[in-house]
Amino acid sequence: MGAGGGDINADRKNRRLYLGNLPYHLGVTEDSFSKQLYETMRDRGMCNDPNQNPVLHVWFARDKGANYGFCEVATNEETDRALTLDGILVLGVPVSIKRPTDQVGPAGMIGGVPVGMQMPGQGGMLALPAVQVSASSPIIRIDEILKVDEKTVDDDYNDVKDDMAEGCGSHGKVISVNIVKPEHSRGSASLKPGDVYIHCATTDDATKIMRAMGHRKYDGRQISMTSFEESRFMSE
Repeated sequence: MGAGGGDINADRKNRRLYLGNLPYHLGVTEDSFSKQLYETMRDRGMCNDPNQNPVLHVWFARDKGANYGFCEVATNEETDRALTLDGILVLGVPVSIKRPTDQVGPAGMIGGVPVGMQMPGQGGMLALPAVQVSASSPIIRIDEILKVDEKTVDDDYNDVKDDMAEGCGSHGKVISVNIVKPEHSRGSASLKPGDVYIHCATTDDATKIMRAMGHRKYDGRQISMTSFEESRFMSE
């Protein structure tokens, strides 16, 4: 292939996005997702032409037994804007929108695609190393999920605790959710206001939660999950 063809192929790769956590069980389809993404972009002024759907193609990997897919957007500018919609609610479920090379999933999977497998219409193969998160403790620490300042009130802390209990509890058994307040951190250098500690029933439950929730965003911020020593958790 000549240089011109290579440039076109590279441009197509730049305009292709990974879609994760698609709610197949609720009936989402390629057409309904394309329509919702278009309408959301149009309503937010993200389309170059508001009368033209910038979503060229949508492909769901139903036959692969996983809830991921891909879409191709018309221009690089509109692709960048679509990326800002990461976490968009589709039938009440937050859907990930990322660049395929940014999404590293379970072992042997990158962007939800088995290593070495081609995406539809893609000339090259994905070759990034596989990474799989595994917890080393039943305690998960979420780094500064809440930005604490003088305006933060008890309801803010309680809202975060409820959200984390509900979201994480849907993927593994949660015993308790604790959030660090300023008064807790005064006696310990390791405790930071806004950090959340999730006590899971087992280390396996913690692993399931970290794999399901670690790539998501909360209130516009990336969720950062790490294992925390159980003995330290109990002492603090």
